[in-house]
Amino acid sequence: MQTMLVPGPRRHAATLAIALAFVIAACSPPPAAPPVVPAVYVSTVSNDSGHAQRVLFGSVRPRVEVELSFRTAGKVTQRLVDTGQSVRAGQALARIDPADYELAVQAAAEQQRAAEVDAVQAASDAARFGRLLADGSVGAADAERQQARADAAAARLAQALRQSELARNRAGYTVLVAPFDGVVTSVRFETGQMADDSRPVMSLARTGELEVQVDVPESMVAELNAWTATGHLGGPGGEPVPLRLRELAPSATAATRTFRARYALAAPARLAGLRMGMTAEVRLQQAGRAAGAELPIGALLVTALADGAPDAAAASNAGPSVWIVDAQTGTLVRQPVQLLSQTTDQVRVAGLADGTLVVTVGAQKLDPGMTVRPVQRPLAATQAGLTAVVAR
Repeated sequence: MQTMLVPGPRRHAATLAIALAFVIAACSPPPAAPPVVPAVYVSTVSNDSGHAQRVLFGSVRPRVEVELSFRTAGKVTQRLVDTGQSVRAGQALARIDPADYELAVQAAAEQQRAAEVDAVQAASDAARFGRLLADGSVGAADAERQQARADAAAARLAQALRQSELARNRAGYTVLVAPFDGVVTSVRFETGQMADDSRPVMSLARTGELEVQVDVPESMVAELNAWTATGHLGGPGGEPVPLRLRELAPSATAATRTFRARYALAAPARLAGLRMGMTAEVRLQQAGRAAGAELPIGALLVTALADGAPDAAAASNAGPSVWIVDAQTGTLVRQPVQLLSQTTDQVRVAGLADGTLVVTVGAQKLDPGMTVRPVQRPLAATQAGLTAVVAR
């Protein structure tokens, strides 16, 4: 293999050309850096209807539900119903051993018969003494004593009659009967168990009158009647049913500090398919507010007018406004708004279209015409999808 050697003068010329190229490259100015586009936090405007809304969750409950107990004590010999069973008024639900009470009825009957004999005899003696007193055969004191004995015998007879009736009633109390048509919601005893008149053994609910029970927070109690209620029974997807506030507890529950409220169904015909214990969603609405959108407090830009006659630009910038970002070009535009309400961290404004991007941080440091890069505020996407329905 042969190596070609460049003659001396040519080699020096090539070396010089390369060195000159490096010198020229080192002296050239660096390429211009792309302009920095500042990023700003934005929120998407979502206007509501202007109605204040709240959602409370509860359950479908019977309006009338009573605890049943025996009216006397004894050993349970029969349990005739189970939980969930429908019963009719007067139907026997359970029985206790009636042996002792039947003996009491027999004893009271015997005492009544004895009192009847004494009363008849005493009345006969009093009548005879009255006849003897008329012809002077006995004294007035004897006749009065005999009449007193007759009156006492009559009183003992009346007492025996009441005792006999009481014994029969107690014998009847050995059978627990349904006070009205309904359904058994719970059973807390078994056959062979001892029962008394102080402990409920069964719960019975009237099925024809169902209502919705919810717990209301303290902040809503004072004006609860001003809220229009609509119920979604059987879950959020249920058919809406108008509700009417029927009852509100006078005091709060100690554990939750909420007030228990009961809503009656304004359309009882829609009870078909409802069952006690179903989930109920109560939506409360209250009119009176203008339609608008809620934004973070940092979005509001307020410029006061200076003393003297303001120019047109100053007049247009006076009052509440916000920065709007063009989604296509990123250009800032100042948009006047109507301030509806304001809290420590939120403002409610009107005059913005749905979907508008509003700068929510650092509004005081921006200028019109600036180009910015919009960045969704953390949680703003989630909040934009929410409605004003808030469960409190």
